[in-house]
Amino acid sequence: MSRARSWGLSDDQIAQSWAISPQKVADLREENQLHRVYKEVDPSAGEFDEYPHRFYATFETENESDATAGPRALIVGDGPRKLGNSTANDYVLAMIARELKHHQYQVVSHSNNPNSLLMTQWLSDKVYLEPMTEEAVASVARLERPDYAVVPAGKQELGRAIELVIPTTKVVVIEATQIPKNVVSSIPTLEFNGLFDGQAVYQLGVIGELKDQGVGKYQTLAKRYPAHLESDLATKVTATSERAISQQDTRGLYQVLYQVDGDAEGVH
Repeated sequence: MSRARSWGLSDDQIAQSWAISPQKVADLREENQLHRVYKEVDPSAGEFDEYPHRFYATFETENESDATAGPRALIVGDGPRKLGNSTANDYVLAMIARELKHHQYQVVSHSNNPNSLLMTQWLSDKVYLEPMTEEAVASVARLERPDYAVVPAGKQELGRAIELVIPTTKVVVIEATQIPKNVVSSIPTLEFNGLFDGQAVYQLGVIGELKDQGVGKYQTLAKRYPAHLESDLATKVTATSERAISQQDTRGLYQVLYQVDGDAEGVH
């Protein structure tokens, strides 16, 4: 086990090679106290005394990271950029970090995305550059013992891993409460985009879709901004959209879709 850990093999990889469950490997590791230690990233390779408070894990004897002093919160990042809500999750986590620092919490981030906002020193007092696995996250939580842990949507298993090692940590999962509808239309559409601040609607523009004339059914080739609309129709689309958006209960960015009626003489 000690050799396997020093080679960088995870519990899952060891379990696969030994034909046992990952939990048995984890139990054996706990029994023999084979825990990660952390080394601080040295940007200048020792030429200067630098302390960037960025750490990576290894299986050696000397640990260079102590638990952060004072009230602290662990924020688990969303990982590498991917399709879906990845960028939105990273932005939300960054704003949570900023708010926690405003309330005098020491923010500890766990991330493996070098482009994440959580990597900036004004948001994170300490960063662990580690893979987004239950084993790695639980190890950081065991060392830091945070008062709070924040986990993005879709990473609930990481929150459960933290609760198992530190039951006193309050784990908060940022759920996606408003999921946009996926609208697929077989006929041309117009897209009205507006920003709603709770009182007024600020128009961002109307976008039209260019149709492929060479096929029998509608197929979008490209978007056209701004959409080419007659003055009366443009006024109608704007007024109808602003009325629909202003009736919403939540501030935010809205899109109102219109289907072209007939030969683009009207929309609905």
